[in-house]
Amino acid sequence: WRSSPPSVCAQVALQVSSFGAMADNLEVGMKLHALYSDGEYYPAEVVEVSESDRRKKAPIKVHFVGYETSDDRWMSMDKLKSKKLPKVKAEEPKEKAKPKAKAKAKAKAKAKEFDYSGLEKGMKCNVLAEEEGKFFPAEVVTVSTGKGKASTPVKIHWVGYTNASDEWVGGDRIKSKNLKLKTQGAKAGPPGMPPAARRLLLVKPKVEAPLDPGFRPLVLGKRAYLEAAKDCTEKLEWALTRSDGCARYSLPVFDEKHKDVKASSYLAGVLIQEMIWQRSASELVLCGPKRICEVIKRAYSKGGAYEFEVMSMPNVCGHPDKAFAVSIVEKVEDLPASKDTPQICGTDASGCRLAFDLGKSDIKTVAVKDNEVLYSKETEWDVTNPDPQYHYDAIMDAMKLAKAALPKVDAIGGSATGTISADNEATWCDIFPNVPPDVYKEKV
Repeated sequence: WRSSPPSVCAQVALQVSSFGAMADNLEVGMKLHALYSDGEYYPAEVVEVSESDRRKKAPIKVHFVGYETSDDRWMSMDKLKSKKLPKVKAEEPKEKAKPKAKAKAKAKAKAKEFDYSGLEKGMKCNVLAEEEGKFFPAEVVTVSTGKGKASTPVKIHWVGYTNASDEWVGGDRIKSKNLKLKTQGAKAGPPGMPPAARRLLLVKPKVEAPLDPGFRPLVLGKRAYLEAAKDCTEKLEWALTRSDGCARYSLPVFDEKHKDVKASSYLAGVLIQEMIWQRSASELVLCGPKRICEVIKRAYSKGGAYEFEVMSMPNVCGHPDKAFAVSIVEKVEDLPASKDTPQICGTDASGCRLAFDLGKSDIKTVAVKDNEVLYSKETEWDVTNPDPQYHYDAIMDAMKLAKAALPKVDAIGGSATGTISADNEATWCDIFPNVPPDVYKEKV
């Protein structure tokens, strides 16, 4: 605790000549700031102090607060900052520019554009006190999207001070891993994973995937989220309707003012996406907290994070002229009831059978007699051809070659990226991307 704001605080540095002596001032569990690979200092905690000769150049292992243990680093003393850590006196330059003058010169030299989407209420950061020219711990109060606050959109609260000292600041005064620079010339895209979602949903599996060590299974994230949200009283419920049924789901969500509420809306978006590709949908109906529903509705609209699903589902459902719809209802009773339409499939694989698989580069055909493969071949074709007759002829020619290996044909089966309706109609197929919708409906 300090009795004055950072702008009038002074720090006293003790002088020592040995890094070894400095390490004696550190203990496991001590809070400090450590230099990350991006050249910025972030809040960290000492997790190990080594006395080994092998570690004498970097004897302190730190854990960056709010991040996974995989980000832990062994650090040298010159990359750590703490009031309990004495400093080696540096040679004073002949003429030292004032912090304010340096800041103005830096801003004038190059104006930076920041992406504030990763900052959230309650998030810890370090903020530059302009008069002092030093960074001090602070907490994000709110992030404004108004034009009037374009240059200083982040309201911060200095840790240990009253609300009267709160300030509106810009990205040039903030140090945080969640604050990024905008890439010049880059088009605005969908927002990334919110910090709250990263913290709750990115759960490291006990056995790492050798080809993708960073893989984090959704099932583990969902399990961790449900444990964290077990006391939540509010729920987000939704219905995904289709021509022959309706899928329902209910997810406990954090209060709209809770620091982890963005984890709720993010997970809901992912689960809806998963259900859409499992069962298809022509409409999404939402019921729950107003702000969360509105976030999901925007995400499942044209230009939103799930635009691909929004644009694909009309084709999948067999009505490309009818746009995917999203609506919000006040009461759970107003949601469509859950309904499934089971489809019975045969299990007999005996006899003489032909099979085909339509891929992006070739047609695969197989002839099987009593479970014995007699013929198998891959035939190249051009999926970009807009003429459905071309595709029909290519498939038939490949099938006839396979048929020649059989004495007769008892059954034919095929696979392709697309959907088959309950009436056995090929409502949509991704293999014919350039066939116009009206021609597809008539001939395919």
